[in-house]
Amino acid sequence: MKPTLLTIACAAAMLTLAGCGSDSSSTTSTSTPGATQQTISGVAAQGVAVVGVPVTLTDSTGAALQTATTDAKGNFSLSFKGGKAPFVLTVPVNDTDGSPAVLSAILATSSSATVANLNPLTTLITQRVLGQTLTTAPTAAQFSTANPTSATIAQAVTDVDSVLQPLFTALGVPSSGVSDPIGAGYQIGSPLDKLFDIAHITVHSNTISVGQRLDANGQPVATDGSSTYQTLQLPLTGKMPAPLANGPIVAAQTLSNGATTTPIQHVIVIVAENQTFDGLFGTYQTTSDQTVKNLLSQGIVNADGTPGPNFALAAQNQGAQQSAYTLNPARGSAYTTLLQPEKIGIVDLSSLATAGGVADTRFPANLPNGPFQISKYVPYAQPDASALGQALGLSAATGDPVHRFFQMWQQTGGDNSKLDMFMWVAAQTGQGGDTTGITPSNPGQGGELMGFMNMAAGDAPYFNTLARTYAISDNYHQSVMGGTGMNFFQVATGDMPYFNTAGTVATPPANQIENPNPLSGTLNFYSQDGYSGGSYVGCGDASQPGVQAILSFLSAKGVASNCDAGKYYLVNNYNPGYATDGTVNPIGPNNYNYPPQTVPTIAEALAKANVSWKWYTGGRDAADVTTESTLLVIAQLMGQGMTQTQAQTYLASNPSLIAQAAPTAIAAQYNVIGDPLVASSNIMSSAALKANLVDLTTFDHDVANNTLPAVSYVVPKNLASAHPGYSAPADLEVYLKHVVDEVKANQALWGTTAILITTDEGGGHFDTGPIQNLDFFGDGPRIPMIVVSPYARTGMVDHTYYDHASVLKFIERNWKLAPLSARSRDRLPNPVQAQKAYLPTNKTAVGDLMSMFNF
Repeated sequence: MKPTLLTIACAAAMLTLAGCGSDSSSTTSTSTPGATQQTISGVAAQGVAVVGVPVTLTDSTGAALQTATTDAKGNFSLSFKGGKAPFVLTVPVNDTDGSPAVLSAILATSSSATVANLNPLTTLITQRVLGQTLTTAPTAAQFSTANPTSATIAQAVTDVDSVLQPLFTALGVPSSGVSDPIGAGYQIGSPLDKLFDIAHITVHSNTISVGQRLDANGQPVATDGSSTYQTLQLPLTGKMPAPLANGPIVAAQTLSNGATTTPIQHVIVIVAENQTFDGLFGTYQTTSDQTVKNLLSQGIVNADGTPGPNFALAAQNQGAQQSAYTLNPARGSAYTTLLQPEKIGIVDLSSLATAGGVADTRFPANLPNGPFQISKYVPYAQPDASALGQALGLSAATGDPVHRFFQMWQQTGGDNSKLDMFMWVAAQTGQGGDTTGITPSNPGQGGELMGFMNMAAGDAPYFNTLARTYAISDNYHQSVMGGTGMNFFQVATGDMPYFNTAGTVATPPANQIENPNPLSGTLNFYSQDGYSGGSYVGCGDASQPGVQAILSFLSAKGVASNCDAGKYYLVNNYNPGYATDGTVNPIGPNNYNYPPQTVPTIAEALAKANVSWKWYTGGRDAADVTTESTLLVIAQLMGQGMTQTQAQTYLASNPSLIAQAAPTAIAAQYNVIGDPLVASSNIMSSAALKANLVDLTTFDHDVANNTLPAVSYVVPKNLASAHPGYSAPADLEVYLKHVVDEVKANQALWGTTAILITTDEGGGHFDTGPIQNLDFFGDGPRIPMIVVSPYARTGMVDHTYYDHASVLKFIERNWKLAPLSARSRDRLPNPVQAQKAYLPTNKTAVGDLMSMFNF
């Protein structure tokens, strides 16, 4: 027998990550009395380690001898006695296209210490030996039909190698990894491991894709139209095809030697605001080869927006008196109708006044108890009523639902398994009593959070076009329960800010600590919570208000809190510790700013790796609001009795008035808490890094002049952000089309770019997606994610579990960077999900967006 195919001593294995020692958990299924103890150890990987998933050992009778769960580096080790050779190891994964699949490795026999790895290459070999694609562990019948032997295994290795050898040579895969990929030592980050990032092996279809699908001008083309790209489906039986062609091999080698692992050299991350997936895509209709989980597919609503056959799934219940904060309020009776939507947060652009909790009479007071179509009452893209709004091309806004940390935990019950507490919690607590105008007698919330855009009836047409042309996810989540500030912070860090004094952990002012326990005499109005007060939580201390309810919930699910002892984390919106010019903002009981932070950021990681970046935020300076400033001055002059023509003439002679109006325009358009790198002392104390915090005018310039950095974060102006109260999805569509069109107009840029479109959070709107609990802070409800790129999978609806850390993971995997820290969310492994499942089996896990691309 060939020992390289069958056994490698444990001592040799210890030289690699595939060592025999492992803390993997295992359970024995079958044992033969008196048989010799045997051990099989190895690594399960597919370009990244396969983590937290059971590896199953099956013998030729179809018996599962034992399972062992992979550790944080993909290592596993299992011991067993007996069993009938040959053996097959299997581990469930999600394939390159997101489909559930199985990695496998076949062994003709085993010894006291055998190494066997599972990866896409070993799977091609195993499936060639068995003559079929595996979807589970093989059965006795499959073993019997294939009759595998050491000779057929060796032949399968030769067969597969004969096709892939040019790729192995080009990428420097050692001969030991080629001649014995199952039994040779395997390391994460080795040439063979890196090969799975450069060449894409889809095991459920037994195909390999190599190279870059470019035309003679370097532009992406269809997979069958390029001399530098090749896709081969390897036959399970019979004659193998010729070796991979030279053109694709050269292209793969070029990619391997470059800065990125994919053809994407520019990522543009657009973060809009406050829309859930169901709120925007609730009636999206897929092509026949795709599925989607939304209001329409679940029968909650019909395509015309009326209540569907399963409307009751979304019915809202009333709660009873609560004595302390709970994630599972005692239920009372169901609401007869929705509460009438309110005008909370709607900005009148004529006066810049913001509405409080008064009824929005555009909507009836007797809406059915469940989701309703907004555009039946406020037509989609209906022009704003104000002259300023119309001059800016804005659409009419609707009320702004509450979207705060403890409220959202309570609305969703943590995992969104019941769906019935969204409205009651909002209506009882509102934005908290520490928010101006919010009182126990009028929390300022109605049924506005149950509204949705009806894409099936023509709402959100550009979003619909993007979804059908490119790829979307119906399982992408906001990272933190609650609002904008902390979700933007997660976008930049995968982590949370905490109160400190000059970098030392400290306790915030008492009035700024959250207390979600009900105020005496109220059903559920929180004791201390709001934008001018309770916003920090010391979640490492179970005695702190509201903390025990969440910790107990997490403990029951086996999820760690990720709360450091002594730290008070900010979980709701405060302004960052610096002004844009670098001035340190005051910190104190009446200052609602959070201290400068040293939490590692993606910007610092990119800079350290010499990868260029910029964070473009709309309205952050006067140059970005010239139009708005001009319109404000004209409106003011017309208010003084001038005609529009007279006002324009006067302004032409007095241009300094525009600069005088700029602060007002900036206040309206600049998303202060959507500029999270302004919170970082490492960024703000470095002139070079701080210079990368710029405006949208700079973004347009960079796109047009081929000076766009590798990584761009783009935050629309407030009035174009889709944030309820002062913006609408139709406004965001206009801006998105502007960005997509200008990028596509630069042909060279478009061919190497991925535009990732999402929102910071769901804005408190209703959504039906299951939530995975990652730690004390989230995740939260689903929000949109659209991948716009020539490499996006056309029309795909990806069900892989994602959150904002997924964008970090994509950037890091593409530019070969490590996770930001030992506690940031980007450290989590990729998920493994069964067919039609929306939650990973290997909790806690989030994907890296790679399956949304066809490279």
